[in-house]
Amino acid sequence: FLHHNFSDFDANMVSQEDEECVELTASGEPEEAKPFDESKSSGIRIDDSVGETWRIKYHTWRNQRYVLPRKFRLRTEENARKYSVWSVNFIILASAVNTKMLNPNFAIMCTPGAHEDSFDSTEPFGFNSATYFLPMTTLIGVAISSVFIGKLSDRYGRKILLLILGWISAAGSIVKFYTSGTFWGFCLSNFIFGFFLGNLPVGMAYVGDIEPSKKKKDEMLGALVGMFVLGNSGGGIIAVLMNDSGLFAPLWVGAGIMVIAAITTHVYMIEPGDEVLEPGVDEKLILTDDEDIIRPDIIDKKTLWNIVGGAILDNIGSTGLFPLCLSPLALTEFYSDFVGANPPQDPIMTITAYQWLSVCVALLVIPATQMTPYCFVKLGVAGTCVFGNFCTAVVTGLLLLIGNLPSTTLAFGFFVAVMYGGFPFTVFSQLTTGPMLDSIAPEDKIGFVQGLNNAAMNFGMALAPWAFGILADYAGTNVSIGIAIGFSLLAALANSPLMWHPLMGRPKQKAPLAQRKLPSEDEELFKKIVDGEVIDPELAFQINQERGFHGKPSVVPRVKPYDEEKDHLDDISKEAAKKLPISARAV
Repeated sequence: FLHHNFSDFDANMVSQEDEECVELTASGEPEEAKPFDESKSSGIRIDDSVGETWRIKYHTWRNQRYVLPRKFRLRTEENARKYSVWSVNFIILASAVNTKMLNPNFAIMCTPGAHEDSFDSTEPFGFNSATYFLPMTTLIGVAISSVFIGKLSDRYGRKILLLILGWISAAGSIVKFYTSGTFWGFCLSNFIFGFFLGNLPVGMAYVGDIEPSKKKKDEMLGALVGMFVLGNSGGGIIAVLMNDSGLFAPLWVGAGIMVIAAITTHVYMIEPGDEVLEPGVDEKLILTDDEDIIRPDIIDKKTLWNIVGGAILDNIGSTGLFPLCLSPLALTEFYSDFVGANPPQDPIMTITAYQWLSVCVALLVIPATQMTPYCFVKLGVAGTCVFGNFCTAVVTGLLLLIGNLPSTTLAFGFFVAVMYGGFPFTVFSQLTTGPMLDSIAPEDKIGFVQGLNNAAMNFGMALAPWAFGILADYAGTNVSIGIAIGFSLLAALANSPLMWHPLMGRPKQKAPLAQRKLPSEDEELFKKIVDGEVIDPELAFQINQERGFHGKPSVVPRVKPYDEEKDHLDDISKEAAKKLPISARAV
């Protein structure tokens, strides 16, 4: 029971009789509150009607209101749960936006003289390797911290970690703005504050805490990773819209977004705590299309490293599609070759078009998150992952082919169509790693396992573009993209064994609701009814009557063909005669 002192009332102003109104009975239930007797009050004298109204409300609130601890609101209040999940999704999105918000400007930053904010020098790197080294410094920090962040959230709580990371990230954006004068100064601040942008494993662990249903959990994890991918790809929209304000001005917007996200998390996020208010386990829960996830006691290390290894290969392979197919492939074929010609020509793709092309692809994450639940049902989680790996290889190969055709407006149109049409299917592989890892995570290792996932993903996203950028400088763009395609195919091959894992394969089709046994029903008798065996009709009537009382469907027996029942016609005739009084009584 919640007791609280209002500033308008002193604690002594409530009489002993009032205090006794909330005493518990022997059974532990609160007694009914005694009627409020103004004559027994402690001298409160408020003559005006407003004061009297608030006095009555205060008395009722203090003596009759029962309040659950806040963590139980995740199960008892739908809106509280919804707002809590939304606040987590938002802070994950805000962190992802800050991670890659300046990506569209990196190519300009690394071209001395291209803009007044460009770096004077990027030595010892060339253009491609310097362009990819900048985001690498941030992602390396994210990857390293992800190994520890999830485990720390298992120990100290999800909310406190999200708030600490959010506030420091907001301050980090401001620090990065003031260290943008030199290439290496900016890289150093990127690396340091990258440690505080790795909050995805905390959010994924939070979903694992609050949602017991496997089907809903997979959908929520897919939506959360979708927000992360959307922020990573779409954060650059801010940079494009602020072209006239400077290359580093979006950092101030990023800081503001993180402040809003941190405040929202503080207000709306509910820490699940060590205890969860579980719903009552009764017949109604058994007869649903959902099932609660059963967590193992220990981690299956073989499966764990299979998933993590496949994720690393997938992230390396995805580099061939994004960003290599955009820069340097599209940027060279449809812009640089025209501008650098003698005499210069009007490019097919302008710099602004290139920026919009790279950031608007993020919007395609939205249809991808909507399609994944359907694919989970049809292909299984692991099957969806393998399908995404294969789509990445195919789409990247088509873009490489188009990029090597003569540079025309038609070729550019096909390039954009293939990229935007195929990108949603390539995201499937990134949306499935979280649900697969969650299914093998023990209760006390959810954050740790998701941290490994985020670390693997960010190491791949950090090192692969930079390594491929160096390779493109020395061996050519086509060679780099071709190797990336090979990694995508290798990822599909590595993830294929997971399709036969019982928790990640195609879900088994469940029997209709009318053919599922309730816990209170006798298993042998229920099986006989469903199989169409001859049983006492009185027993069958009682079972279906009890089901009807609880709003459950009646048991539907299997109709046997004549060949199966021709030897039992005498028994069937005798039982049919017994059914007449039962049917009459039912009517």
